[in-house]
Amino acid sequence: MYGIFSRKFHKQTNFDFPIGVKLIDPQYWPKEWTEIYHKEYPRFPKVRLSEKILELGNLKSAFEKRFSAREYNTGERLSLEELTALLYYSAGVKSGKAPDPNLVRRHYPSGGARYPLEVYLGIQRVGGIKPGIYHYNVKDHILETLTTDLEYLESLKEGLYYPWSRDAAVIYLVTSVWERNMMKYKDRGYRIILMEAGHMAQNLALTAAYLGIGCCNSVGFHNQRIDEVLDIEHEDEDSLYMALLGR
Repeated sequence: MYGIFSRKFHKQTNFDFPIGVKLIDPQYWPKEWTEIYHKEYPRFPKVRLSEKILELGNLKSAFEKRFSAREYNTGERLSLEELTALLYYSAGVKSGKAPDPNLVRRHYPSGGARYPLEVYLGIQRVGGIKPGIYHYNVKDHILETLTTDLEYLESLKEGLYYPWSRDAAVIYLVTSVWERNMMKYKDRGYRIILMEAGHMAQNLALTAAYLGIGCCNSVGFHNQRIDEVLDIEHEDEDSLYMALLGR
């Protein structure tokens, strides 16, 4: 029988609480349950994203246009404005910059507003941005340059299972910082994190469809290689999901 471990874990993370028990008043929640965390790389160079967020218009057309694109023209690039819109509507803070991190809200639902997901980009072809590996600082709506050494980008691409995925203009990588969620929801948080990654990925896919950008959501990558390249393999953070973007 296949999937025994997965089904067992699913059962073990059922929400088994005594029916009829009074809920804990949020004012008595520990600080760790209410503070919103995000990742930053203060020492690294920054890339300013566009000040203007592209309008998306009719959502219906995005649903109708969405499909999993598996071919990318290596002679075509995305614009900075398009990348800005993709990041903003998928993972960004609704108001752009957030002066109070505890008021941050995103464009996708997060269990308990814990926001355990982080976004990294392997950029190959975006106007005005050097090829390299970047982290999306969601609080400041800015890209942090992890490296523009092409050896690291090539190493990241080697960790992609499908050859066509290596032609994407942008490799959009989603990781999870487990403790942000599990400090509140314990093992059940694993379920929540997976669903949350799906919410974010669907936002990305619909935004790309509306903008006429090819997108394929995928888990076809070597987790250990990706974690090594992102330098997160020794942290409480792991690669979780991916999307390929391009024309």
